[in-house]
Amino acid sequence: MTHRDDRSGEPAACRPRRRGAVLGLATSLSAAAAITAAVLVPSTSEGPPEAPTGDTAAPVLTADPGTEREEIVTAARAELGTEETGKNCHKYSEQCVPWCALFAMSSWEKAGVEVDPEEFSFTGDVYTTGQTEGTAYGSAQLDSARPGDVLLFGTGPTTPDSSHHIGVVEKIQGERVTLIEGNTGDNPDRVMRKTHELGENTFYGGVRPW
Repeated sequence: MTHRDDRSGEPAACRPRRRGAVLGLATSLSAAAAITAAVLVPSTSEGPPEAPTGDTAAPVLTADPGTEREEIVTAARAELGTEETGKNCHKYSEQCVPWCALFAMSSWEKAGVEVDPEEFSFTGDVYTTGQTEGTAYGSAQLDSARPGDVLLFGTGPTTPDSSHHIGVVEKIQGERVTLIEGNTGDNPDRVMRKTHELGENTFYGGVRPW
């Protein structure tokens, strides 16, 4: 949130005045000078300007250079704009099925994570495997998300209706998270960068690389 100098003219003396008049003029000039100074000097009665608040003031959290997390993000970024070659057919698997999880896991695989993307055509399987591996976290721990993680859209890992999408975390700023997502957009679906509110209304959880 992003989140005049008015100068009073001083009357000039036209002719010599008597002592009383001179004193009166001096008093008037002093008062005018005080008023002018009050106009010219900014008031500090309201205190210093408020510091920016909200996402504009929050630092941008990105992957540390030279880490596995950076390699995951780099692999995902390299695919931005890649389109499916037919209805749910794509380069990340020979399966012509919804492919957002296949894309996400291929980004992990390229960075050296021990994962077979072919086993993860269903997003919920990424979460349940993360639970087994000890790297999954629920909606109450979304503030622990980091670049290179994946976040799961929906309400839970049970069915494609409750776990319907997944994306690779690119960066986080305050309550906003930017993901690189496969199988999104329209005519045709592709890999895209999107920003969302980092909250339980959008995500049921996340998984760190195991």
